[in-house]
Amino acid sequence: MHDVVIRGASPWGTRHAQPVDVAVDGAAITSVAASISESGGEEWHVGGRLLLPALVDPHHHLDKACLADRLGAASDLADARARFGELRPHLTREDLQQRGERVIRWAIQHGVAALRTHADVDAIVGLRHVEAALALREAFADRIEIQVVAFQPAGVALSDEASWQKLEDALRLGCEAVGGTTGSRGREAPALMERMLQVAERTGRRVDLHLDETLDPAVQNLAELARLTSRHGLQGRVVASHCCSLSVAAPAQRAEAIRLAAEASVHVISLPLSNLYLQGRDSGLRGLAPVAELLAGGVNVACGSDNVQDPFLPAGNADPLLAAQTLGLAAHIADPRYLLEAVSFRAARAIGLSASADWCRPGAPARFALADCGMNDDPVASLAPRPLVVFNGRVVRRPGDSACDLPPLRAPQKE
Repeated sequence: MHDVVIRGASPWGTRHAQPVDVAVDGAAITSVAASISESGGEEWHVGGRLLLPALVDPHHHLDKACLADRLGAASDLADARARFGELRPHLTREDLQQRGERVIRWAIQHGVAALRTHADVDAIVGLRHVEAALALREAFADRIEIQVVAFQPAGVALSDEASWQKLEDALRLGCEAVGGTTGSRGREAPALMERMLQVAERTGRRVDLHLDETLDPAVQNLAELARLTSRHGLQGRVVASHCCSLSVAAPAQRAEAIRLAAEASVHVISLPLSNLYLQGRDSGLRGLAPVAELLAGGVNVACGSDNVQDPFLPAGNADPLLAAQTLGLAAHIADPRYLLEAVSFRAARAIGLSASADWCRPGAPARFALADCGMNDDPVASLAPRPLVVFNGRVVRRPGDSACDLPPLRAPQKE
C-alpha cells in the first residue's frame, strides 16, 4: 500500500498526454503510471484535473503584512516606509508572528511549497523581526519551506555599525540570506552592495537586494552588482529584486546591464503587484523591470507577491498565480508556460532550491498542488483554485479546508 495515491491527474508541462496515477511514499513520488493497482492510505480521484509543480513565492515581507487596517494605504514608497517606520519599534514578537502566520496559511492553501521572507534587522528593532520569522519557519516546517533574509531597511546608514552587527547576529541565528536596498542610497549604493556581498562571502550566505526600486533613470546599479557578484565569486547566489529603474535606462546602458547580469548569473525577481501600486504615480509608467528584455538576454526572471495588505500594497492574498497573472498583463507577456515557471522552477532557482522540468517522476520530491481545471486550461489565466496540496508527501490541504479561523459554513437547519 502506498501512503497517498492521486488517480487520474494531468501533470503540467510533462510528457504525459493522458491522465495518470501518482503514488507517494514518504516524502517522494514513487510511481507514475496510467494505472496503479496498489491502493493508498489516502486516495483522491481527481478526474483529469491539472497537477501543478510546487509553487514558490520568492519575495515576501511577513513582518509588514496585514497592517493596512492599522496604517492605511500609502501614496508612494516613501510614505509607505514612513507609515511602517512609526509603528515598527512598537511591534511585539507575538504580533509579528500572528500576522505572519495568517499569510503563511494563505500561501499553503494556494499550493506554495517554499516562501522567502525579508525580516527587518537594525539597531532599533534588533533581532525581534528575525526571531519571529525563524519561529514561523520552524512552526510550519512540515507544511512549507520558509527562507529568511536578514534585511537592513533603507534608513540604516552605511556607518551605523550597531545595525551592521545586528545583521551579522541575524545570520548566526540561521537566516539564509542577507539583504538591503539601493534605491534611495544615491552614491552610497555601490559601497552598500560591496559590503553586503562581503558579508555573504564571509558567512556563506546568499544575497537578496532590493535593487533600484525607483523610476529615477539616474539610479542604475544592476551592472555594478553584476560586476561585484563575479568579483566575489557569488555567481548564481545573488538576487536583484524590483529593478524598476532599469526600464527607463538608456537602451545601451540597459543592454549592458542585462549582459553583465546574465554573465554573473544574477537572478531578477519582478514584483508587479507592489510596483504597480507604488511606482509611476507621477509619470504614468508601469514601474516594472523590463522582463521581456531580461529574459531575451538570458537572465533568470522570477515573480513574487512582495507585500500583502499593508501600506506598501493594500491588496494581495499570497497567491503567486495572482502575481504571475499581473506580471503577464503589465509586462505584455502572454506565454503561459513562462508565467507558471516564474512562480515555480525559476523562482526556486532564484532562492537556491533545486528545480526540474521533469518534476513528476519516481524519486522526485512529493511537492505539488492540484488545480481545479482541465489539462488544457491555463491555471494562471483562470487563477484556478488549488483544493489539494501535497508537501513532502504530506497532504496539507484537502477539498473543503479553509485558511480562515472561522467556524465551518453550515446549511440552515429546517424546522
